[in-house]
Amino acid sequence: MKKVFSLLAVASMLTLTACGSGGGEKQNTSASSGGSGKAVELKIGHTLSDTSHYQKGMEKFKELVESKTNGQVKIKIFPNGSLGGERDMIEGLKVGSIDMVLTSTGPMSGFAPEVTVVDLPFLFRDAEHAHKVLDGKIGTELRNKVESKLSVKTLAWWENGFRNVTNSKRAVNKPEDLKGLKIRTMENDIHMDSFRALGSAPTPMAFTELFTALQQGVIDAEENPVPVIMTSRFYEVQKHLTMTRHFYSPSLMLIAKSKFDGLTDDQKKAIEQAAVEAGKYERQVVQDMEKQYLGDLKNKGMQIVETPDTKPFMDAVKQVYDKYEPKFGKELIESIRNTK
Repeated sequence: MKKVFSLLAVASMLTLTACGSGGGEKQNTSASSGGSGKAVELKIGHTLSDTSHYQKGMEKFKELVESKTNGQVKIKIFPNGSLGGERDMIEGLKVGSIDMVLTSTGPMSGFAPEVTVVDLPFLFRDAEHAHKVLDGKIGTELRNKVESKLSVKTLAWWENGFRNVTNSKRAVNKPEDLKGLKIRTMENDIHMDSFRALGSAPTPMAFTELFTALQQGVIDAEENPVPVIMTSRFYEVQKHLTMTRHFYSPSLMLIAKSKFDGLTDDQKKAIEQAAVEAGKYERQVVQDMEKQYLGDLKNKGMQIVETPDTKPFMDAVKQVYDKYEPKFGKELIESIRNTK
């Protein structure tokens, strides 16, 4: 009888242990794949072409995420505004219809206006200055502002680069040359006020509508970084380019909070690391493209003013600072300007 009871006890313990192990293994398998046992697919959209710096950065991001998660998180990229304009995609993040987006800060004025301090004209001396600000304390605080206003997780700062003026009418060497030109801008109050101060007629318009508007003569001019001008083929509908570098255009990679919260801790860490690493890669792509594409645009027939005297332009937009300083605070603006 003692032997029988002993055998029964051992069998019972083995059964309990097996059940416990099975449950643990099942939980771990689920956790490694976002809770479903299958690979998680994240759809990310942007408005630029499939040959742009955004796309090249996205391809690097995809490679890094899928490598860091051993294929348990898949990234599907939607370029060319196929998921909508930037404002539309940000709205999609809020309601959960889009997983991720890479967006400029331009449309943020309608969602988290505090972050648009970075859109002030001639605020940054160069790319190194901008990166130092955005990757530091100020950039983190601005990301927190976005997260507090939208149901999103901000992953990293990327960039479009410095914006320059193109038009179909005449060479622009001084602010007076912009007078009367109907210029497309982003849906951003600071950008529109800046071009009013420069004498032109700003017309806010979604990027996805821009080429057609230029082609049909609805507008005369636009302003974008050199890589965008080249990869969007604006040289086909614009004759003149002036390297005004009037705005630095940063971008934010965003993921819907509900989607991010549904990932495992390891997957979250992998995505955050990949966003930062790919962002650094994408910034270098922007600089490399600008150097290469200036020559290419000349070969395409664009007439380029490479080194305009920017002081008259800077003087003309001082009134923009007078208007927005109370909104953002003089201390913040000076902190950005004085960052070494």
